[in-house]
Amino acid sequence: MWESAKTVAPTPNSAVVQPNVDDNFVINSTHLKMISENKFDGIQRADPHDLIREFLAICNMFRYGETQSEAIKLLIFTFSLCDKAKTWSNELNEESIISWEQMRRAFINRFFPPSLFYRLLLETRNFSQNICESLTEAWLRLKSMLRKCHGHGLTKGAIIQVFYHGL
Repeated sequence: MWESAKTVAPTPNSAVVQPNVDDNFVINSTHLKMISENKFDGIQRADPHDLIREFLAICNMFRYGETQSEAIKLLIFTFSLCDKAKTWSNELNEESIISWEQMRRAFINRFFPPSLFYRLLLETRNFSQNICESLTEAWLRLKSMLRKCHGHGLTKGAIIQVFYHGL
């Protein structure tokens, strides 16, 4: 009697609008396993660009057809997320993501916001050699800083100037 009186709330839909795929479509289990093993947790120092680069490299190893490869990326991307990143994904508005590019942009905007970009760019422009750091070590550290500051727009000449003035 009590069971029939209970109201059960509906389960919310996914943020991802289900793309059209063939009826006989199956995702390779090895592909899914590789994606699941490369998780992004959303901690402050984790680089979302690294996850996207690894995710795309794994996706490019498997072929599902030209029209379906975008759908695959969209369908399995959330399997590469955990902790804060998974929570972010679950909190997206229902059926708000319709393409892989839209998902990629939303993910990057959340975990690599403009404020982080400008902070990294400022740190890079203010580069200085550490005490007892060799020239090679300093150069490698600057290159690492540049890799973390995606889309920095610095020319080779500007990078050399930053390095020279930081020595």
